[in-house]
Amino acid sequence: MILFFSFADLALPPSLQSAGLSDEQALLDQAKTHSSQGNHELALASLEQLLLSHPNSTLLPDVYLQFGEIYTNKKEMKRVVEVYKTFLERFPTEPRINEARLKLSDAYLALDDLKEVLAFWKDIPGEEISKVAVYDKLVEAYSNRNDYFNAVQILMVKKGLLIDPEANDKARSDVVSMVKEKLQQKELQSIVKQFGSDFPSDEAIMWLIANYHAKEDYYREEREIKQFLSLFPAHPSAPQIRSLFGEMKDKVKSARYLIAVILPLSGKLAPFGNTALNGAQLALQVFKESLPGASVGLVVKDLEEETSSHQNALEPWLDEYRPVAVVGPLLSKEVDRVAPTIEKAGLFLITPGATAARLTSLGNSVFRNAVTYRNQCGAIAQYAVSELTLQQFAILFPKESLGMEWVKCFSEEVARLGGEIVHAESYPLNDTDFSPSIRRLKEADLKKNGVVEIVEEGRKKREVSYTPGFQALFLPADAQKAGLIIPQLVFHNIKGVMLLGSSGWNAPDFLKLVGPYAEGATFVDGFFQGSPEPAVRKFVSQYRAKFQQDPDLFAAQAFDATKLILAALEGGALNARDVKTFISNTKNFPGASGMIYEIREGEFIKKLFFIQIQKGKLVQIN
Repeated sequence: MILFFSFADLALPPSLQSAGLSDEQALLDQAKTHSSQGNHELALASLEQLLLSHPNSTLLPDVYLQFGEIYTNKKEMKRVVEVYKTFLERFPTEPRINEARLKLSDAYLALDDLKEVLAFWKDIPGEEISKVAVYDKLVEAYSNRNDYFNAVQILMVKKGLLIDPEANDKARSDVVSMVKEKLQQKELQSIVKQFGSDFPSDEAIMWLIANYHAKEDYYREEREIKQFLSLFPAHPSAPQIRSLFGEMKDKVKSARYLIAVILPLSGKLAPFGNTALNGAQLALQVFKESLPGASVGLVVKDLEEETSSHQNALEPWLDEYRPVAVVGPLLSKEVDRVAPTIEKAGLFLITPGATAARLTSLGNSVFRNAVTYRNQCGAIAQYAVSELTLQQFAILFPKESLGMEWVKCFSEEVARLGGEIVHAESYPLNDTDFSPSIRRLKEADLKKNGVVEIVEEGRKKREVSYTPGFQALFLPADAQKAGLIIPQLVFHNIKGVMLLGSSGWNAPDFLKLVGPYAEGATFVDGFFQGSPEPAVRKFVSQYRAKFQQDPDLFAAQAFDATKLILAALEGGALNARDVKTFISNTKNFPGASGMIYEIREGEFIKKLFFIQIQKGKLVQIN
């Protein structure tokens, strides 16, 4: 804290208050002289002496401004902020208050505290000229950060202050340029959400339309066209946009072969549906790059929209576009709902997400390229018993229907391979303290093969060591639950056993949650973006290049499903029946979601990924 803040409000004896103005002015002039000569410490000393001697001086505004100038020259910007904030609080009617505001803004900008600048000026009435100057500096600062979204926000605030038509048009032009040249897809969508039916939402949507059109992403182009016409029906560009909509539909229909993609692209499942759509689009792009001029396209339907309309619009949609195959849906219940319509149209579908044990039309009109819990049980049990030669297992599972299914299928696989389940213990689904469940597991184990050494210390007993009677613990849980449970196992002395998990562990925050307690733990999944396998590495690289994000399981499975359909067309398939036959006979197809060995009764039989924690990293071990 600078010295004058400690003394500014002191009430000094009258003898000190009676000094003349000439003495005060002399000290101020002395400070200015020292400052101009670069003697900042002497300048500060003069100002502090003035404050001590004349705490109620009429020169106090000049003193504070001089303090601000000295600390600015010393580049002590935090103190500059303190000085000017104090000036504004103590002298709200001072004629130079706007000068202090501008200097405070410059200090915030020097500290890169850009939000504070906007918040400071937002509630100040008038002062449009000063605000425009400050906002220009803010736009420059955000642009230097490559934060063009916030730069657009500031430009719009500035534009609202400008009365002069020419200046306003210039600001509008700057906004349009930044929207078109600098904003990413998500930022454009945020602009539309924020500004609705006002500028620059129209520019953002038109740019999204142009981007999607260039990428031949006709579904998302159509979605943006509909949104534009809804928000801006009288816009000067509306006739052109309407015309583009018709051209787009004609272009889609002009493809000789169409693949239908039916996914939840809005609503709660939209993030998963959109990554699956990305996977399908990438497969088509790669196919067209290898076969320029191939007359193949995608036609996309939002299953969420179709469901909410309370009418089956799927049948006329299929009849309009006549695709050769369908990729989707994701959910088992939706697969079962649409399968009869698909079959009636003489088509088949490949679901990249449905995991129910039984799908009603599986093997008839339904193929599945998705990892089920039974796939995982079989794979992890085979690995543990056959490769690691483990025999005794325990299970810690969530108390819910899916948890019981995990217990059933894992137990059946272990028994089939000659192993034994020592004990299966549940925990309440919403628990965060798993000690009671872990203690029950331990107690059950001690009644069988577990061994514990207890020592008596006076009246108390203390556990010295515990040797579990099981060699491995199967923990089918999501990453958050597993991340909480595994450190608690160590606390309860359950150590030296192999930890086995399911695909739920494969999440970005898992390693942070388990810390050092899960070394050697192994789980299984249908996709691993860190895989060294060429097909996976190529897919991950292409996906990142196209969408600027990492792919997930649904993207990989939809990519492979679409790729198989395209392989059938490349192989000479002419219609849906030919494509289905080709896929049914597929053998050893290298996919991003694992090698597809064969397709048996609609089920893709694949190599799963075994992922192990080694030195704090996830590593594929098969």
